[in-house]
Amino acid sequence: MASPDRLERLTDLVLVLLHASTPRTLDEIAHAVPGYPESRTARRQTFERDKRILREEGIPVVTEPVEGPEQYGYRIDPGAFYLRDLDLEPDEQAALHLAVAGVHLGDPSGRDALAKLGAYGVAEAAPIAALAPPAGLVALFAAVRAQAEVRFSYRGNERTVAPAVLRFHGGRWYLVGFDRERGAARTFRVDRMDGQPTVGAPGSGVGAGETVPEDAPLEPWRPAGDEETESVVVRVDAVEGPRVVAEVGEQAVVERLPDGGAVLQLGVANVAVLRSWLLGLGDHAELVEPPAARDAIAAWLSSMLRSAAGRDPADGSPAGPAPGAATAAPTTPVPGTGGDRGGPAPTPERPEPGGDHRSARTASARLRRLLAVVSWLADTGEASVAEIAARFDMAEDDVVRELELAACCGVPPYTPDALLDIVVTEESVQAFLPKDMARPRRLTPAEGLALAASARTILAVPGADPEGALARALAKLDAVLGDHGRLVIDLDAPPNLEVVRDAVAAGMQVEIEYHSASTDETTVRVVEPAAVAALDGHWYLDAYCHRACGTRRFRVDRIRSLRTLDELVDPGRRRDALAGREDAFVPGPGSTAVTLHLDPEARWLVDTVPVLSERPVDGGGLQVSLAVGGTAWLERLLLQMGPGARVVAPPAFRDVGPAAAARLLERYR
Repeated sequence: MASPDRLERLTDLVLVLLHASTPRTLDEIAHAVPGYPESRTARRQTFERDKRILREEGIPVVTEPVEGPEQYGYRIDPGAFYLRDLDLEPDEQAALHLAVAGVHLGDPSGRDALAKLGAYGVAEAAPIAALAPPAGLVALFAAVRAQAEVRFSYRGNERTVAPAVLRFHGGRWYLVGFDRERGAARTFRVDRMDGQPTVGAPGSGVGAGETVPEDAPLEPWRPAGDEETESVVVRVDAVEGPRVVAEVGEQAVVERLPDGGAVLQLGVANVAVLRSWLLGLGDHAELVEPPAARDAIAAWLSSMLRSAAGRDPADGSPAGPAPGAATAAPTTPVPGTGGDRGGPAPTPERPEPGGDHRSARTASARLRRLLAVVSWLADTGEASVAEIAARFDMAEDDVVRELELAACCGVPPYTPDALLDIVVTEESVQAFLPKDMARPRRLTPAEGLALAASARTILAVPGADPEGALARALAKLDAVLGDHGRLVIDLDAPPNLEVVRDAVAAGMQVEIEYHSASTDETTVRVVEPAAVAALDGHWYLDAYCHRACGTRRFRVDRIRSLRTLDELVDPGRRRDALAGREDAFVPGPGSTAVTLHLDPEARWLVDTVPVLSERPVDGGGLQVSLAVGGTAWLERLLLQMGPGARVVAPPAFRDVGPAAAARLLERYR
């Protein structure tokens, strides 16, 4: 006899444990739920995999001690399985729909959450904002909500942290908390964590005296708590001055220069990260004092030149030792690029012997969708196959197959009166199910994060109504799901943002003065605005550019001035500019694919900028390919990576890094 579909076993398992008045042992479960192996070892392994899937889907399988040789039993607490009704008003539900549709987080968790709350068929729209979630973010969100201690490896060191705030700022996610090893508040970039964080018991992150100041700095070079600091003076020219001052704050300005530049004084806790930020500004910034810090910059640039002199130009590999080569530090965000990449994809689970050979991830997704469909049918009673397919983004054949399978699920003895009463034909579905099954289910941490992050992102957009329908919906979510006040979304508001948004709304052509990070040029151009969105922490304008004769994306904080013209935007050009608006980084038609050799200490690049391809090389390094729109951007990237990276191809780009290092070195000698 063939084994049942894994989805059937998982569905039966949910129903059996949900209806269990007392905990059921594994032996009882195996006899009640078809599909478990005869061997006790294989049975235990299969059940543990199934239990993990259910828990990942937010289904609370409780383990409790029982009398007898097995010692433990299992059940699902209905009070934890079902979610209390949120009592959302129609305008509040619509506001949540728009937030989830317009804020792109890279996975369907937001739509899955809305499906559990009774909203189906919510599709993604053109992004109002996009936030790239790094690996580990969901676990950290769960830890922050539960005030649970969290442990993780950070730059090779094990850290134990009492979490206070999970914050999106400047295109990056940060955990702010009390570091128990250091005995002080610290800030950690989530994408710098190695592997998945380990979350402790609820409440384990609460301790006497473990406080985090509300103004804990996010920039890694700034001091926090009792860290040892160094004061440095930086001069920034008129090209980058206004943007940098907006980034570091007016309090850092000690002198305004006649040409529009500024002199800044910064308190520094991490000199290596400050160096990376400084070199990311290229020729537009210089560290003025103290002399020791200037010498450190000069040593870094000199090590790049020595490293380049000792490399084989054909493949970037060492021709011999590079004396004095320094270790590259992880960079801060590179101007003009967007998006963190997530961590490595989980290894698919090995198919079970005699099973359906689908991965655990596929089974999990099928279970999630089937429970959503059944919940909706319990409320509506009857629908056409076509309507169900449209609502749940399924093929009609899949609707029939999955619901025919559901009709075979239930509780022992699996007689007709103990099965899910679902009648399926080729054209319609009738369901006679208990109304309890229509109640919304508990959300997973990923779904809770998606709803909270989407709503808070829209509320962070300048001009959002803090008392409107979305704010009221978020307050109801917080009341039922737990206070999400520890999740903070910061969106910058560059000086010209309001003017740019007005230009989009007016549908008029504009003339902009724009400084390009790719080419390091300031140009004046006429553009036809189409849309503005916050992507990976920065605001962008999508527009048809008359100078480039095509659609281009402009970072709003690099628009130095804007003047509205008397010409209307062409509807066709606006439509073209709106097509395919997803990522912050969009290679232009004139981009060049540049291949880099990265030493192990420079592998962080693939977590910071978009890469076209990557492959491992001997010694633990990588060879990557990037889309480069201009040598100025590549210069700054290579300066930040230092001797840990070099260009392999094309030959014309091999001297870009060394030439930039030699040019800047003249300032520091």
